[in-house]
Amino acid sequence: MKYATILLILLTTNSILAQNIKQVDSLTKAMCTYLETLDIKNDTLKIETMYKDHLYPFLTGVEEEKITNLAQQVYFRLQRNCVSFRDILDRLDPPKEASVRMTTKPTPTISKKELKEFKKKTKFYYFEVSGDTTNVLMKKGKWTDTFTNNTYSKLTYTWRNDNEFELVFIESNNETRAFVSVEGDSYWYQVLAKEDGYYLVSLNIPGQNIYETFKLYYY
Repeated sequence: MKYATILLILLTTNSILAQNIKQVDSLTKAMCTYLETLDIKNDTLKIETMYKDHLYPFLTGVEEEKITNLAQQVYFRLQRNCVSFRDILDRLDPPKEASVRMTTKPTPTISKKELKEFKKKTKFYYFEVSGDTTNVLMKKGKWTDTFTNNTYSKLTYTWRNDNEFELVFIESNNETRAFVSVEGDSYWYQVLAKEDGYYLVSLNIPGQNIYETFKLYYY
């Protein structure tokens, strides 16, 4: 979990209050816009200033027993909704494998034969920011992430064209993933290339003009 100390102490909880999502997402977009206007060099101070001016006023009046849960929700949705926030977190806590973010959609170089091989495979894995390995089962329209603590995320996948597919979030009993995504959230992936032991894949969240490449390893 990235930069958890900047939040209130996190409670072990899996549920997201669906009725808060529109309000939370609206807040995170406002926070993101504000973050990008701050002329502060220190990343920690920049986030603290954003929290002070936006998050803490938002939490005013919230019942005490709900504050931590709601703060978590904002923190993780902010990661999903704000590229600038993700960039700062990567600087504060560099991931095991650095991803590449670009504003231009990457062009795939994978051959038809290699793409056909990809579609026949069902077991993959990738590295979390912490370095933990997450296993993936991709089979019959279902994508299941299994994490090191034996929790899971369940999504569906649909091929949009020859080398692009869409994941749609269903549910998760993993604390982090259950706050990052809500049912129906969509993620677009593109298989770019096959390398030695892994496929290079790009991720785009619909509505964001950012494409993030990462390595999807295969067994």
